[in-house]
Amino acid sequence: MTSDELFPKVRSTEILGELSAWTSVADVMVAARILEERTIPGDEPKSLLLMPLEHAEPEFEQIFAILLGYLIDGYVVPSQKVAVCRALDPQITETTGAALQSLRFNPTVHVGRVPQLPDKRAFFIQDQPAAIELIRAPLNCLMGLYVDKYEYTKRSRDIAAEAEAKTGGRPTIFHRPYSDACLPSFIEAGCFYAFGFEVGTQFASPDRASIDNAYRAVNVQTLPPVDPALLKIAIQASQRKLDALR
Repeated sequence: MTSDELFPKVRSTEILGELSAWTSVADVMVAARILEERTIPGDEPKSLLLMPLEHAEPEFEQIFAILLGYLIDGYVVPSQKVAVCRALDPQITETTGAALQSLRFNPTVHVGRVPQLPDKRAFFIQDQPAAIELIRAPLNCLMGLYVDKYEYTKRSRDIAAEAEAKTGGRPTIFHRPYSDACLPSFIEAGCFYAFGFEVGTQFASPDRASIDNAYRAVNVQTLPPVDPALLKIAIQASQRKLDALR
């Protein structure tokens, strides 16, 4: 995932920044108490977070490191949740609210063995306790999405490798986002790129337009401007799919 054309840094950071929404109101309230040094029983301020790696392949570690870098740059504390916390807990001062709003995830990260699990590697993520509290849920969400997309892509890589061993040629495998949201599609595209697959529909060209009746969506495959007649056909096809589901 080093292609500036396919994964421009600014846009990649924006997409991974969507994970900020996974910071809960409860997490923001704990972070506020940590900043104000008035923690209560149940609050557990920690400056270190371990993210165990589910796969031992170097690619798994390398791709996650890139995704983590985008999240570091894109994370912000949701302002709406800061406002809700201040309404729920009047002890949270305006100064603390401003501190939460300006807080950024700026960790020190290294990868190593987990002492209790010698065969397991993990990302050791160290930051101020308030930041660790806020980032925990977004990081868990990222890892969950990533493991799913990585394992799906790895199966495709294994199929390609098996085909090459048997026939001497590899099938053409490329990423199509179907109707997935931007964030999971981006993570999956990153996995495809890292494994050497093609990223993009590969259907559209200046002299060609078509409709791809994918199993989860109906996609118009063309370059702008979109032909209204073609779009109408796609909408009708989508409606037929929905009617069939009913």
